[in-house]
Amino acid sequence: MEVLALLNGVVLNLAVLIAGVFLVSLTFFEVGRPDRPAALTARYLSLVGTSFLALVNAVPLAPGILFDFRMVPVALVARRHGRLAGLAVALPVGAFRFLLGGVGAGPSLAQLLLVAWLAAPNGSWLNLSAVPGDALLRTPWVAVRLFALANLPLFAAFALGGRPWTQAVAAYAALVALSAAGLLLGQVAGHTRMQSLARQRHYRTLAFTDALTGALNRRQFELDLPVAPDGTYLLLLDLDHFKRINDTYGHETGDRVLQTFCALVQEHVRSGDYLYRLGGEEFAVMLGSPDGAAGVAERVRAQVHALLARRVGLPSETFTVSGGLVPVGPDAAAKADERLYRAKAQGRNRIVAGP
Repeated sequence: MEVLALLNGVVLNLAVLIAGVFLVSLTFFEVGRPDRPAALTARYLSLVGTSFLALVNAVPLAPGILFDFRMVPVALVARRHGRLAGLAVALPVGAFRFLLGGVGAGPSLAQLLLVAWLAAPNGSWLNLSAVPGDALLRTPWVAVRLFALANLPLFAAFALGGRPWTQAVAAYAALVALSAAGLLLGQVAGHTRMQSLARQRHYRTLAFTDALTGALNRRQFELDLPVAPDGTYLLLLDLDHFKRINDTYGHETGDRVLQTFCALVQEHVRSGDYLYRLGGEEFAVMLGSPDGAAGVAERVRAQVHALLARRVGLPSETFTVSGGLVPVGPDAAAKADERLYRAKAQGRNRIVAGP
């Protein structure tokens, strides 16, 4: 019966851990970018809460000595976010365990601090970016080594309690193995979530990016235009006589012209401006600030005229672009298109602006 109660306690603790790491995995929203403060706060509370619940449901190994998975969330956060984050989770949990008292109180606090210190990869102190993947899944023996070192204070707890060393060795081996398995389980949950987010970002990129040029596509433009903030300007651009380039040099060269054109435009717009390919040789630029919008449009036109042919490798050709520039508002696309048509009618290679 004693063995059965012990196994039931371990299973219950494992269930608490699984539920906790699943909840923690839901706090990851983006890959490769610093997490938002709200996400970091939710992750921290989930990790601390998981450790507390594991401790509350701990299995007594001997008077004053408890078994639970409280160290696993500390290891998870230290591996993901560095030593400072690991210590931030370890300290409140360790303080609670210390208040519970018993011969294992001091050694338990030492275990938590060791895990927070040793689990951080390459000794990193703080990392707030969610990154895909984890080398631990390819080298699971690292998890065993981590808990083999972090659980050494357990021998001190058994010695203080006057327990036989054989019991200490058995408890140590079980704790190392189960904690390592729990850490790997947590890594799998986090890795699965990060892979899912990476796939979502990839599919989102495919859905809203033009495959040829890398510019945003018409679908994204139609989503962005209605919600553009006040002060935004819309610039419609059309490469002049582009059909002749395709007819003369072939579509492969035409594709290279479009790709080089987009790269050139990206060089000469500002960081808050967005380029869209609407179709064929027609493009749009959402100019995020009204200050200098006309200057940006004129700079793009001039640079296309001066540099595009040379960059494409057709120095004998002359490339020009026509554009219509209007502030974003009701019927902005139609107004910009009308000004673009006017620029074409006036001889091309010009930007026509208007209210």
